[in-house]
Amino acid sequence: MPALSETQRLVRNALVQSDFDAVSPILVGGHDPAARLAIHRRHYHASLVDALRTRYPATAWLIGDVAVTTAATRYVIAHPPRVFCIAEFGADFPRFLGSEPSLSAVPYVEAFAALEWQVGRVAVAVDSPALTLAHLATADSASLMSSSMIFQPGVVYMAMGWPVDALMRIYLSNQVPPQFHMTPATTHVEVRGARGALHITSLPPAAWTFRHLLQSGRAIGQAAEAALDLDPQFDPGRALVELCDLSLLTRLA
Repeated sequence: MPALSETQRLVRNALVQSDFDAVSPILVGGHDPAARLAIHRRHYHASLVDALRTRYPATAWLIGDVAVTTAATRYVIAHPPRVFCIAEFGADFPRFLGSEPSLSAVPYVEAFAALEWQVGRVAVAVDSPALTLAHLATADSASLMSSSMIFQPGVVYMAMGWPVDALMRIYLSNQVPPQFHMTPATTHVEVRGARGALHITSLPPAAWTFRHLLQSGRAIGQAAEAALDLDPQFDPGRALVELCDLSLLTRLA
């Protein structure tokens, strides 16, 4: 009898890679133990495929449930889970979709699915107490400009090569226009969610850069300089006030 770790490896390979030959010598009990293990393999694959289909309903709306199911089946075989929580499985499924030859006619599917992943993630976030203007007023200008900011957990900034945020709004509103044309265009999006509430906002490049750099840990002064390089009319002071007004910040760091 092999060691427990070796037994686990053999069973794992049978479930994930269909390698039943290696594990069959240690299977015992019943008329056909290999057939019973095959049932577990089918459930393993079916549960993961179903998890992806549940996680990406908007993508299924865009390209069809059959296309998502087919891609998910291939993805599960090629990319077995490396996370403990099944709800976190499939973060790189959008990239896999973008590499699928059968979806080449939908070149924006990767960007759309990536947006959907973030939408699902932030929509269940729980806000922390928000930073107010009164908190900022206690810091002097020099220390404030060298400080960085901590954002709410349900805030994500995405730069995409397609305006898929417009498609996502159509999906979420359930109001499909008679015609809709997609053309490549760099889009800067803020996705904000908390306890089921969701807001998807298109931002000017300078405002997006300022917020994105702040969230990435850059100092306020550095983020302001980068935004001003893009737009000399950008107002960092007003941008900070807007962040406080929107309750996007939690504290100075």
